[in-house]
Amino acid sequence: MSGSFPQALHAAYLVACLTLFVPPASADPANAQESRQSPPPTPVPTFESLPHTALPKVRFHGWCGRNDRYLLDENGQLNAYEAGTKVAGVAISPDRSWQCSRDGRQLIYISIPHVFLVDIASGDSRWIASYDERPSEVAFSPDFESVASSSPLELKPQAPQLKVILVKEKKTRGKTERPEWIKWSENGTEIAVVYPTSVEILDRNGATIVSMTKPNTGWVKDGWFEKDQRALTLFMETEQPPGSVLKCSLAGKRCLSRPRIESISIGGRGTVGTVIPLGKPPVREDDSILISEKYAAEIRDTNSRLLVRQVLSTRTGLWSFHIAVSPSGKWSILTWDNEHQPGCVSGEGSASVYKCRQGMLVDLTKVIK
Repeated sequence: MSGSFPQALHAAYLVACLTLFVPPASADPANAQESRQSPPPTPVPTFESLPHTALPKVRFHGWCGRNDRYLLDENGQLNAYEAGTKVAGVAISPDRSWQCSRDGRQLIYISIPHVFLVDIASGDSRWIASYDERPSEVAFSPDFESVASSSPLELKPQAPQLKVILVKEKKTRGKTERPEWIKWSENGTEIAVVYPTSVEILDRNGATIVSMTKPNTGWVKDGWFEKDQRALTLFMETEQPPGSVLKCSLAGKRCLSRPRIESISIGGRGTVGTVIPLGKPPVREDDSILISEKYAAEIRDTNSRLLVRQVLSTRTGLWSFHIAVSPSGKWSILTWDNEHQPGCVSGEGSASVYKCRQGMLVDLTKVIK
């Protein structure tokens, strides 16, 4: 991806490699002999050192299904890609909520208060349900055979056979709380529901398995069940980044918070991607977004072994780093804004936003085992 990152990063990476490979001078022959016999440490690869493909000036919208298909918003047109190749245009607005089927061939498209089932390849759309227009959360199971909703759904004649689970409001300390976020586990056996002050795990029929108190750390951006379904990881955002991570243990019935996470994604094989601010938090002087001088983008395996790492500097005009690991764990997408891109004017409308975007699709197969 020539020109994506400043040349200074390339130089810094070469210096780091030379430092690791050149042993220090020693006056002791025995030490020198031992130094020659000991293999030098292997440097952790950077994202740029792995096989990668530059993304066009687009917005990454998410992975679609379990087969590593992903959706990119290109100047208001949503397109489906696989391994860097466009495979279909998606006949929905990129500004609406959507959810892909397990095989990535269909998606649910929600245009409040209507729910549509769309075939990605053909663009054919079926109106399958509607609900009242107040804020609602609607989440389909991975096989699209069940749906959990915070509002009653009216199924349409074209709807497939659907099992509807109504996720109810909660009475807490005299207040009524509506669900703020709903998501099914990958195997469709459990449902995570986040309320303003609690997190609940339901079974596939909507019965509560466990309820946990939720710290007041913002709103849910995304979340992932662990493979054994015994823990739920939630990425929480606030009006002022960075966000935080809540690790909710079903056995311990509690959620613990880890602050200062810019971006996180959990893919297949338990592979975790994170972008973390480095150094002390910048001092707040006004209401503008706080940006650190450096960020570390990392990929780790399920045992927290570091697989990929690259330090990113905002002094070069790069900022707003985000990472997304694929469902198979074989790919990662890293995106950012580059204020030096021609035509980039932050916060000046959708056309300029596209011109700010950059990114790369990174092949992780050389580092995962």
